Amino acid sequence: MEIIEAINGATQILDEERQRPTISYQDIGNDWTLRINEMTPEEITAWKKIASVPRKNLWAQRQEYPRLVTETPQIYSFSGTNFDLLVAIYSQINAGDRPYLVKHVLKRVEFNNPFLTKNRTYIFPTMDGHVSELPLVAEFCIRTHNTEALFEATTKPKMPSLGLAIMMMHLEEILGLNFNLFSNEQLARMQKWLAALRETADRQTYSARGPRGGPMIENPHYKHGNERIANQIVKSIDGIFIECKQARYWYLKGALQQTINLEVESDKTKVESFLVKLGFSEQMVKALNAAENDYRSTDDPFELKSSLGHLRSFLEHLHRETASSVAAAVGDGVPDRWGNATTYLHKMELLTKQEEEFSTALYTLMSDGSVHPLAAKREHARLLRNVVIEYGVMFLSVLDKKGIKLHSKPQP
Repeated sequence: MEIIEAINGATQILDEERQRPTISYQDIGNDWTLRINEMTPEEITAWKKIASVPRKNLWAQRQEYPRLVTETPQIYSFSGTNFDLLVAIYSQINAGDRPYLVKHVLKRVEFNNPFLTKNRTYIFPTMDGHVSELPLVAEFCIRTHNTEALFEATTKPKMPSLGLAIMMMHLEEILGLNFNLFSNEQLARMQKWLAALRETADRQTYSARGPRGGPMIENPHYKHGNERIANQIVKSIDGIFIECKQARYWYLKGALQQTINLEVESDKTKVESFLVKLGFSEQMVKALNAAENDYRSTDDPFELKSSLGHLRSFLEHLHRETASSVAAAVGDGVPDRWGNATTYLHKMELLTKQEEEFSTALYTLMSDGSVHPLAAKREHARLLRNVVIEYGVMFLSVLDKKGIKLHSKPQP
């Protein structure tokens, strides 16, 4: 897809979202509970903690201030037809054109849109009966790893707007339900990222201000009529700062208790998305899911050995499918074997020398753990699973940034 066509399509999608919002969160906790026989011991421990306390429905959570941040974000699912359409456009353009599409989408944040739609149906978030496309813009940027660009755009408006107020309310929702979309480092930077917008909004909440008992000082930035919107933005941002502190605590608690590594779980989802977007075979996703099923089902060492076998195959075909496709595109011939494929990826500068040596050592370690022994230990399986997921994110991110998509697949 050409960039002009992509921009026109994104404009249509955002205009439709402004009229009839499609994005929402859903509590799937009951469905998640049905997976209890597939959960790892760590997941079961974490789930028992949250299940022991009755959780409020989404309506009740949205009435709280500040919003509470759930420790188990996997029980809240995000969906949206227009979000899916935007991501489809994003995935169909060249990697070099994607920043231009993101910049176009973020113009909705930078420029105040006074023509928001009134919607009588109950939709969250809404303000004074109005809805906005900016929550979709926020979700799109955050979930396509353009988070910093999103917050940079919030520094541009010179006046608070109804759309910005609605977007900040939605950001409270994201943090409350899916805080693991942000890394610990991003949560720490949130206050700095939103400082400019908070100051812009705060200036519209008063006409004059001074120390208690002292003279009042006129506010030259104040314009009558913006107080309600400005106060909502300030309130939401202050709530966001409090949410960030609690979210960072969940990261710390998880690390110290060695329970679910939320960043790894989030990265596993990224790997699956990359595999589909970049054109890998369906067997790749199936191999990863088979490894997960064996890993989560039990502590039985034989099933853990099976999990490592699937992960080893996943890593092997990650390199083989990539090398085969890249070689076919440039007219090279590469034997469809792990070692040859890995060497070729280094030759084509898709792996550094250090990454080639690391992946080779990882493959050897997994072979020793899955092929030769009769069984595998839980600690061994956990380490190798997490490393393969993180390696997958790194490798697939490189392919994505270089605009490489697979067209030819090696035969099994």
